[in-house]
Amino acid sequence: MLNLVPSCLQLGCLLLLTGSSYASKLKAPELNVKGKQHIIQAHQPLHLACRGEALHSWSLPETVNNKVTVKKYACGRNGKQFCSSLTLPRAQASDTGYYSCKYASTTVAKKKKSETKIYIYIYDTSKPFAEIHNDIPKLVYMNEMKKLIIPCRVTAPNITVTLKMIPLQTLIPNNETIIWDSRTGFIIPKPTYKFVGLLSCETTVNGQVHKTKYLTHRQVNGVQKVELNVKSKVKLLIGEPLAINCTVTADWNARFQMSWSYPGKGAVRANITQRIGQSLANGNIFYNILVIDRVQNSDKGAYTCYVTSGPFTRFVNTTVHIYEKAFITVKNRKQRRVLEVMAGKKSYGLAMKIKAFPSPEVVWLKDNLLAAEKCARYIVNGYSLTIKDVSEEDAGNYTIVLRTQQWNLSKSLTVTLIVNVKPQIYEKAVSFQDPPLYPVGSKQVLTCTAYGVPPPTIKWIWHPCGNNFTNVRCDYRTKSNSFLLSTRNNSNHTGNKIQIISERMEMIEGKNKTIGMLMVAESRASGVFSCVAFSKVGKDKRNINFFVTDIPNGFYINLDKEPTEGDELTLSCSANKHLYTDVTWLLPGTADNQTVHQRSKRNSFVEKYSLRLDLNITNATQEDSGTYGCKARNMYTGEEVLQRKELIIRAQEAPRLLHVFNEQQVNISSSVSLECWAEGVPEPQISWYKNSQELQQESGILLEPGNNRLIIERIKEDDDGLYMCRATNPRGSVESSGYITVQPAYHSGVLALIGKAGSSERSNLELITLTCTCVAATLFWLLLTLFIRKLKRTSTSEIKPDYLSIIMDPDEVPLDEQCEQLHYDASKWEFPRERLQLGKSLGRGAFGKVVQASAFGMKKSPTCTTVAVKMLKEGATASEYKALMTELKILIHIGHHLNVVNLLGACTKHGGPLMVIVEYCKYGNLSNYLKSKREFFFVNKLQESASQIEQLKEKRDTDLAASKKPRLDSVASKESLASSGFEEDKSLTFGEEEEEDSEDFYKQPITMEDLISYSFQVARGMEFLSSRKCIHRDLAARNILLSENNVVKICDFGLARDIYKDPDYVRKGDARLPLKWMAPESIFDKIYTTKSDVWSYGVLLWEIFSLGASPYPGVQIDEDFCDRLKEGTRMRAPDYATPEIYQIMLDSWHSAPKERPRFSDLVEKLGDLLEANVQQDGKDYIPLNTILPVNNSFARSSSILLDLSPEDGISTARCGYENFEACRYVNTSNLNPPQRVKTFEELSPKDTSIFNDYRAESSVILASEKLKRFTWTGSKPKHMLFFGLKTFSRSKESVLSECPRRFNDYHSSCGHINETCRRLNHDNTALEKKSVCCSPPPHYNSAVSHSVPPV
Repeated sequence: MLNLVPSCLQLGCLLLLTGSSYASKLKAPELNVKGKQHIIQAHQPLHLACRGEALHSWSLPETVNNKVTVKKYACGRNGKQFCSSLTLPRAQASDTGYYSCKYASTTVAKKKKSETKIYIYIYDTSKPFAEIHNDIPKLVYMNEMKKLIIPCRVTAPNITVTLKMIPLQTLIPNNETIIWDSRTGFIIPKPTYKFVGLLSCETTVNGQVHKTKYLTHRQVNGVQKVELNVKSKVKLLIGEPLAINCTVTADWNARFQMSWSYPGKGAVRANITQRIGQSLANGNIFYNILVIDRVQNSDKGAYTCYVTSGPFTRFVNTTVHIYEKAFITVKNRKQRRVLEVMAGKKSYGLAMKIKAFPSPEVVWLKDNLLAAEKCARYIVNGYSLTIKDVSEEDAGNYTIVLRTQQWNLSKSLTVTLIVNVKPQIYEKAVSFQDPPLYPVGSKQVLTCTAYGVPPPTIKWIWHPCGNNFTNVRCDYRTKSNSFLLSTRNNSNHTGNKIQIISERMEMIEGKNKTIGMLMVAESRASGVFSCVAFSKVGKDKRNINFFVTDIPNGFYINLDKEPTEGDELTLSCSANKHLYTDVTWLLPGTADNQTVHQRSKRNSFVEKYSLRLDLNITNATQEDSGTYGCKARNMYTGEEVLQRKELIIRAQEAPRLLHVFNEQQVNISSSVSLECWAEGVPEPQISWYKNSQELQQESGILLEPGNNRLIIERIKEDDDGLYMCRATNPRGSVESSGYITVQPAYHSGVLALIGKAGSSERSNLELITLTCTCVAATLFWLLLTLFIRKLKRTSTSEIKPDYLSIIMDPDEVPLDEQCEQLHYDASKWEFPRERLQLGKSLGRGAFGKVVQASAFGMKKSPTCTTVAVKMLKEGATASEYKALMTELKILIHIGHHLNVVNLLGACTKHGGPLMVIVEYCKYGNLSNYLKSKREFFFVNKLQESASQIEQLKEKRDTDLAASKKPRLDSVASKESLASSGFEEDKSLTFGEEEEEDSEDFYKQPITMEDLISYSFQVARGMEFLSSRKCIHRDLAARNILLSENNVVKICDFGLARDIYKDPDYVRKGDARLPLKWMAPESIFDKIYTTKSDVWSYGVLLWEIFSLGASPYPGVQIDEDFCDRLKEGTRMRAPDYATPEIYQIMLDSWHSAPKERPRFSDLVEKLGDLLEANVQQDGKDYIPLNTILPVNNSFARSSSILLDLSPEDGISTARCGYENFEACRYVNTSNLNPPQRVKTFEELSPKDTSIFNDYRAESSVILASEKLKRFTWTGSKPKHMLFFGLKTFSRSKESVLSECPRRFNDYHSSCGHINETCRRLNHDNTALEKKSVCCSPPPHYNSAVSHSVPPV
């Protein structure tokens, strides 16, 4: 039996403790039960008391916290101590453990022992263990380097316990590896993996065995990742649901617990559910979901998910914000509405201070347009807008628009972005290696054009070269004496008289640029002017070498006099000392060169502006004659320059008189002029003598320079005498003399009386002469006035095609007022002539020319751009100048379009010719190009097989090897050359520099798709011109140019076309007109409108689909032609036109202008055709042979043959059931039959006989009598379609071979076309068989629809 303390004793001790007093203060809390341990019987009450010097608290086993009663009261002397009592009414075995009393105050605890504890055993024979785990073992974690405790505590200290490892092993305590403690259990100081498993603590009481089990687990941190499904901040409105998912990824054997901490946990506001997710290769996923259906204000705060695995705890949290209503606030950062950024920055972000909930839609606008759509460099990221590669065009107003559509909330804020641009001086883009030279004393103007944001300020700095010659270039950088110039302080430092230093702003090329000007009134000193453009964001500097020269062009040879034998000669070679160095004389290679060297001497001088090297030749002879050279080296380019001087030493010759005077009798007081001309080497000196006395110039006696003339004024009687002139040089002298007799006064009076006798007759003659002169002048003036009035009365509708083709509609702006009413903005279009380098001539006309040129800095491009320049020929009249100026203004008015040759700039300032700069189209005009493609045309791309292309290449290479002519020459006749619109230079075809680029281009075949594409593009260009109220008046293939990427452009050669040599321009009256392309109203009534351009467009279509043929082949262009045209006669369809294309031609050639289609209609029609041509499958696109009725007997033999001439080296391609792949696909949704029209080919036999042998280059010939029988007027099925296309040049024999190629229907009595008709031969036998076969289908110009021509 255990020794138990009676309960009464406990109670008595408690009272004694409570009532007693101590003289000294307690050092620690004092319990009423002494010792380290105490034992009581189960089911008995437990009473403990504690006394201390301060407030204290109890620490108890977990099982008794809710079962004890604690009372606190004052005790001790004067109640200054603190006492408390603890009562456990019915103690249980599980209540075994430590009971302690400790001070609550940390201050007291630091001064005294803070705690007193005792271990209480509550003995129960039926429960010897304080904790019993039989069914489910308790999990005990085992950590490395930490002791393992098996907590099988007992209820009495003397109970013997055995530790067993299930199933069999018994672990015996040895106080080293295993230690037993009744208060703690078994202690294993250094556990190993051997202790992992199921352990059992066993004891026997009263013959009964009691057990408690523990499962040891080796602790690891098996939690891999803990995360929430929401961001760090969650924003909600009151009433919205909240769901937070805490996801744990853990190892397979990991053990952990998940819990939440949140504001409403006490009120259990959340519904928490757990589930296991999918298994991974290295573990499992667990979910713990917290859900609040409708959040309230009290739910805001921190939400934390805790994951505890043994001693390790991990957590993630988020903060929930609750708002009563939706809101948007937006503010500028740092309260700035204007932002600045430098151009060229890699990226720049525009961001605002935004608070909003819910998250609004974000839209960024730039200048009221969507920023992201305006530029791909604008990237919207959240609330910010990022601009990549900032450029000047990014400047503007940026607006952020925030909108919450659900709550009808929107806010916006605008900021202004200024893109600062570092100053740039534009003149630096065009640099010259050779510095310019300025004549001494000349007036010069230096300019600097700068641009930047903000606008820069320009200052001028002067760097003098100095007067000391160092045989090197003027290096101003080594000089310290640089001077900043101003209007008040300039000439004293520069040595040059500076008149003006100014600065102004001017709009150039759409930008407000700063122009600084420095005007030098007198150029005196050499140096460098530095133009510095600066602003707050940077600066740019341009150095202008200002080298003053006193010799022409900075390098010159001078000879002091005309050399003769025996003279001492000085040849001076002068070169600007700041530009040239190493001046050297090169002597001629004469027979006696040594003699020249012995008698020549070189002297060098350094002058103010130049170096002078003199070559002195003493006692010159004819052997010194020759070419003398002076060589110098350019200090900037390193090149040597050479000046030559031809020196001719003339042999001395004695003087010879060229003119002598005779004896004269003169009246007194009159004047006498005596001349004496002589020649000789050296030039003779003239002296005058009177009566052997030499005359000197004095009053009344004048000697002209050179003394070749002697003038005696108001001659007197004493001037009578013998006058002599003497010409003298070193080789001798020669003389001439004559006597002058002065008549006395009375002799003069006699002569006067004789003169009066005939005065009356002379006066009558003079009166008659004067009268006739006045009458003639009056008549001439009247005729001139009438002629001028006639010119002024000329109707504005009588527009000469000599000058311009494209004009404004006269109904909008009268023709003679277009030049004045249209404007030219020099700031936008003016281009400096010095940046334009003219090249080869592209063509010339009667009044102007077109040249190829290289433009430097065009459209701010840093590279050289190839352009075409229109200019007048030398000696152009004012009217021609006005015409070219009008053309320039019309091009400005028209504007930019892809299918128009666009204006790039102009040179109009004084000091040079008027130049109009337009785009350069490297492949020439469309007419010549199509002619060059006649052997390379394919119906469709399916025909472009590799073998065919190879054969074409071989044929072309053979042709090129046989002739070195340009490509176009091999296919163009004299007529086709002229049809290009001007008298072509050889350079008009492709130049050497373009040879390689063009060669690949010309290797490529063209197809029907290309022809339709050209037609469509021209229609688009004309639609644009008509929208700009412009009329072309000369629309033809020669005026269509081909550019890169198969783009065609409409142009007007205007003044540069030689209409007098071009056969396409026929004389009508006093003008030459392109009659073949003109509408009847233009020919007869001189009316030009957009509808007349539509007529010309129809003719252009005919040119395209005949591959560049000349319209109306074989027809003489005369009055009869014009009358037939007016009556309704039209051209038949060209070889390569489809019915749809020919119908467009006929519509364009309607006699009534109002009935012709608009260009917008033509664009729509051709666009549909182009789309149908390129689309190869689909519901509306079917093969040709499937269009024919299947049940028709003709369908079996109705294959469309695409015949290729064997001589072209191309095998026959066949389109039919046998070769389904070779067929084209066309749009069959809306087909209209071609109209019935009367054509020029339908002539009488006598009219056509003269054309039977005619072969037009267009591959179209007039219909002969043989063809009459092929023309028929049968009805046509509604849905029948055909492609009449041939890919070879036609001869007379090939004309009749188009029977199976063109058909609209079949004859009812025909049955079917036999094999001979289907498989064509190019001989007469086949033709005869074909004609017997059946009545062939009609041509496009056969009777189809209308029986009466359109009126």
